[in-house]
Amino acid sequence: MSVPKSITMGGVRVRIRFRDLGDDDCYGVYSHRRKLIEIDKSLKGKDLIETIRHEMVHAALGISGLAYCEAYEEEAIVRCMDEIFFPAWERFTKRFSNG
Repeated sequence: MSVPKSITMGGVRVRIRFRDLGDDDCYGVYSHRRKLIEIDKSLKGKDLIETIRHEMVHAALGISGLAYCEAYEEEAIVRCMDEIFFPAWERFTKRFSNG
């Protein structure tokens, strides 16, 4: 099983990198400025997949601009997930399972 080095979300390439995050409470982090998801290199299996999915949601919200709103409209979040997150997640899972 290999994780893709990047995923395209809403037309934006987001890199995925592994490193020692050095914190038991931090499995992953997304940097919108750097368009980068960093995952703790110790993660495997279900924890790895769930953490990547979690950070991809952060990326989808950042790319859509919703992460910077003071208040969220439910329909805007649903549309973000429909148009940005779910298509990217489907591509990621196909690439992950084929790797």
